[in-house]
Amino acid sequence: MRKLVACLTTVAALAALGATRAPAATVPVTADITSSTGWTSNNVYVLTKVIYVTNGATLSIEPGTVVRGEAESSPGANDPGTLVITRGSKIQAAGTKLAPIVFTNLDDDNVGANPGTFPYDSAANALSITGTWGGVVLLGRGYVANNTAGAPNAAREVQIEGLVAAGGLGLYGNGGDDDDDSGTLQYVSIRYGGFNLSANNEINGLTLGAVGRETDLDSIEVFQNKDDGVEFFGGTAGISHLVVASPGDDSLDYDEGWRGRAQHVFVMQGTPGTDKSDKGGEHDGGNGPDGSLPFAIPTIYNATYVGLGQKTYTDKAKNTALHFRDNAGGRYYNSLFADFGGAPLLIEGGSTGGTSTDPLTSGARSIAAYSIDGVFHLGPPSAFQLELQDNCFWCFGNGGTIPTGDATASGGDTGKIHHDNGAFSNGALDNDYFGCATPLPIRSRVRTVVPIGTIPDPITSIDPRPAPGSALIGASDRTAPAGYGFAHAPYKGAFGTTNWAACWTNMSRLDYFPTCTGANNAVPDEVEGPYVAEKLVAGGVRLTFVAPSLPGCSGAQVFDTLRSTDPTDFTAPDCIESDDGADAEVTDPDVPADGECFFYLVRAENACGLGSLGLRSTGVERTGPDCP
Repeated sequence: MRKLVACLTTVAALAALGATRAPAATVPVTADITSSTGWTSNNVYVLTKVIYVTNGATLSIEPGTVVRGEAESSPGANDPGTLVITRGSKIQAAGTKLAPIVFTNLDDDNVGANPGTFPYDSAANALSITGTWGGVVLLGRGYVANNTAGAPNAAREVQIEGLVAAGGLGLYGNGGDDDDDSGTLQYVSIRYGGFNLSANNEINGLTLGAVGRETDLDSIEVFQNKDDGVEFFGGTAGISHLVVASPGDDSLDYDEGWRGRAQHVFVMQGTPGTDKSDKGGEHDGGNGPDGSLPFAIPTIYNATYVGLGQKTYTDKAKNTALHFRDNAGGRYYNSLFADFGGAPLLIEGGSTGGTSTDPLTSGARSIAAYSIDGVFHLGPPSAFQLELQDNCFWCFGNGGTIPTGDATASGGDTGKIHHDNGAFSNGALDNDYFGCATPLPIRSRVRTVVPIGTIPDPITSIDPRPAPGSALIGASDRTAPAGYGFAHAPYKGAFGTTNWAACWTNMSRLDYFPTCTGANNAVPDEVEGPYVAEKLVAGGVRLTFVAPSLPGCSGAQVFDTLRSTDPTDFTAPDCIESDDGADAEVTDPDVPADGECFFYLVRAENACGLGSLGLRSTGVERTGPDCP
């Protein structure tokens, strides 16, 4: 039974965050990094061109450090400020929730204790900014499904897209090492980047070429990148707690045989600059030819993808949640896909058939058995190489139909016959479609009306946690198995009662997550984690905990503490603390009798209302009375 402790934010911590400190010194980075180097938070580092970390070096970056990238030096120079971690080198960039590491452009001043000035001060103003520098690129020595039709080739290597070839520094692959380690990215915000070298040859917000599964990727935001948010090219890297906000193209993209995992992925589509988000996930298989090995079969749990909405706009029907093509497989479980203008799902077949008549297509992956072979299938077992199970779909422009036949008009691939894998018709898969007239399954989503009819209305406020009573709450039929790096999450979508994207992301700083405006959208998160119970010499027990976070990083105001002698029954508890101050401790004057146990729940409260008492192990939210 989970009892206490939370994600942040004590008054002392906020005071430290806003403390006055000397202005950071600017350090231009003008040459490749060939020996291990540390970047510290008292400096701002400026990438003046494409900077490679090479020669086996490790770049270590302190929490709270800001790294800026310059734009292309002149038209056609193809040298925007970009950080590339080459094969055999590492990055160790472990920020914290209160001190994330920020990669951004030269002008973004919404960092640290600064609230930001125009146009970096609000979501509406910042929506015009994208493509102002390069991005972050990690390269490893995993397998790449590129020109490897006969068998996986450990020696295959490829030049990463978006960069001009630089004497082999931009190559990935050539090692066949699924356990390759490119370092750590944790609590990292990547903002306003992206660069188009040529058509279909762009720098993404975060690009991962043949990166191995020993690389630690957790709590990463890509905000308004010109091209894709995150793209995997081969490899086996896993990622968790990923935020992709308003990319100029696809949100989560993979190609060339990615076989990794992802969990807790939040996508919010939008219209940065003159761009417009495309697919929620564009999923490609091999390259040159499509059937190159190993096959792309990643596993994704607990995603929330929110599309461009239902206004009539240019190419609305092409705004698809998931597009599997070029022989890609992949498995999605316990996820939410909501408010896309087109279809929930496109599965590309071949030119003569959707499945078995064209055996190297995504349609064929949806009927091919998935079996653990110990080498190239790395995720938890399931029935098929392409599978969707225990997911929720809400409000799609085509009414939730999976297009078949020639799906060109729906954003499918010209000349290809598309396939319906039974995601909605096969009851055993337990996928639910809810029409637009049904209640929104998340707590809130607000769009600002744009008078131009050809442009989608952008989201300006969103609380992506499950709405009370929605189909997202409750134990899923698909439990993430142990041993594959997935955490147990008794809900569908990327969030439970806690908004883990609050406080450290640019979305949070620009107030995308709602504050109290008369609706119960910003009540405190669940108090969670371990707690400290200390028996006092004078009698009684003292409990110590940490206040939960809220959108905007504001902590809870007061707390209630409920006590029961039965861990399953808090219907008539003793109220040990009622509307206590913001201090994160409480003293219970009583101690349990011999053979008796006390069980406690702590609930936070702010001006918006009472917070959550948390979820039971079944996923059902706990209930308990208000303390007088």
